[in-house]
Amino acid sequence: MITFDIETLQSTDEEVIESFRKSIKPPANYSKPDTIAKWHEENGAQALADMVAKTSFDGLYGSIACIAWQSNDGAVFCSPREFSEREVIELFYAFVAQEKDNERFCGHNLAGFDLPFLKHRSIILGIKPPKVLMNAMNAKPWDNCIADTMLMWNPNREKYASMDKLCKAFGIKGKEGFDGSMVNEEWVNGDRSKVIEYCKDDVRRTVEIYNRITFSGK
Repeated sequence: MITFDIETLQSTDEEVIESFRKSIKPPANYSKPDTIAKWHEENGAQALADMVAKTSFDGLYGSIACIAWQSNDGAVFCSPREFSEREVIELFYAFVAQEKDNERFCGHNLAGFDLPFLKHRSIILGIKPPKVLMNAMNAKPWDNCIADTMLMWNPNREKYASMDKLCKAFGIKGKEGFDGSMVNEEWVNGDRSKVIEYCKDDVRRTVEIYNRITFSGK
């Protein structure tokens, strides 16, 4: 089994951002030009920032900063901080391709986020995934090639549990003050090594959660 996690970034495409800017509108009850102008002045910048931030969840606009992974009980690896998105994906795919006996992929919210985001970025960049990973990308969330710890805990959407909540419940070391909402700022303006370690720790946490849920831990 290959456990992996991706960290993603928001769009920096000026055309995309400008299209978002043009789409911003005040509430429907604002009709006078002066009140509309005032609303844009007071709220427009934050509305745009919120829209751009959400692109980190959408493979159509966002990008992958790094990928961390672990094969079975081996060491946790992560793509180097200086790699481009293309190099990050190609490195991970090269690893997957050589793991010929590993046809199952594990992650937290893997079916809902990591796999589709990775698939979309691969399509946009023209990078063909290895067959076993493509199978997982096109599989149903409950298929045997996917071990999504969020769904394994509870498949009911209304009762999904975050990684951090499960860590607290299981007594596993949690995120401790750094989470996904901080990744973009840290990667762009801070310490990329911090993001890489966070990504690797998410893999370790996922493995521990998987072991607890399946009663297979030591």
